[in-house]
Order: sequence, then structure tokens, then C-alpha cells
Amino acid sequence: MIKTPVPVQRALQLLHEISPLSRPLETYLSAFFEIQQYDAHEYLLRNGEVCDRMIFIADGLVQIYCEPPMPLPLEMQGKEICNWFLMEGDLAISVESFFGREASDEYIRAIEPTTTVSISYDALENVYAAFPEFNYYGRRLTEAYYVKAIRQLKALRYKRAADSYRYLEAHCPNLIERVPVRHLAGYLGVDETYVNALGTRRKVAN
Repeated sequence: MIKTPVPVQRALQLLHEISPLSRPLETYLSAFFEIQQYDAHEYLLRNGEVCDRMIFIADGLVQIYCEPPMPLPLEMQGKEICNWFLMEGDLAISVESFFGREASDEYIRAIEPTTTVSISYDALENVYAAFPEFNYYGRRLTEAYYVKAIRQLKALRYKRAADSYRYLEAHCPNLIERVPVRHLAGYLGVDETYVNALGTRRKVAN
């Protein structure tokens, strides 16, 4: 008997936590899963590519970011606009690109060595067609993704970066501990010195 790889087990467990998968659905779904390994700083998706896979992060940490608009203000030159960070148990997609089947304006890049389990857009459509009950799982996963997006918006709706930082401390402590200072500074729209001056975060090597 072939043992299910650990990353796939973790992806399936996420679905089982929503509602127990039937054995036929689990077997059918698993046949489409692909495992990928990424080194730190390696790209899962680049600007201009179509996001063709729904990606589950089994282990590791990634950032979603985009390039500043042109022409660049002086203070933005050489910087990124970081949209969010995702870690174990999260789904990583460029939403407009994946669902709209259009070129992405975002990058998805590993911050740490990262292991993912993914399924292509077409394969996902096949699962929905073969097992209509899987639409329930799709809805719940979409809801969870958008809850995270709302938290992202709340974290940045404050006018002061210090308040946004405190929000992250309270609601996303694992990110504060793991995200390098330079990436966190890009997310908050401040420089690294300011982030370090906030005082309580554990230093993460850049």
C-alpha cells in the first residue's frame, strides 16, 4: 500500500476539518495534487503569468507583493509593495488572475524554504463537476481566504504604522516572529529602522 505523502496529508486534513471527505472524493482529489519544493527567495508566481494553480502551503512562509506604479516616487525606488504573508495551512493564489484567467500583477515568493501542494484550475473544475458536494469545500475555503484578506485590510487601515504593527502583534503573532524586518517594513510602508524601533518584535535575520 502506497503511503500518502505528508504534505498531501496536511492538505487533506484541512479539508477534513471543514467536513469529512468521502473516500471516493479524497482519492479523486489526491490524484490531481502536485507537491512542489521552493527555496527561500524562489518564485511561486511572477508578474505577467496567469495564476493557474491553487496552492496550499504545507510548510514554509511566502509573501505576495507587487511592484510600485510608474513613474516611481523617490521614496519608493528600489522598494516593493507587500500585500500580505501566508504560512502553513494557508492558500496562496493571485485572486484576480486565478478566477479571472488573466495575467497577474502580483508576485508570490518564498521567504523561507517552502513546500506546497497545488491543484490546477482545470483539475479543480473537474473535481467540482465529478463531485458536486465539493462546492461546499470550495465555498468554505473562499470564505476563509477572504477573512484573512479583511484582516489584512484592518491591519493597514490605521493611519499610523505603529498601530498597524500592534494590530499584527495581536492578531498575527506568528508573522511578527517569522517575517524578516525588511519585508515587514515594506508591508507597513516604513523603513527598517522604524520597525526595529518598535521594540518588542523578535529580531529575524534578513
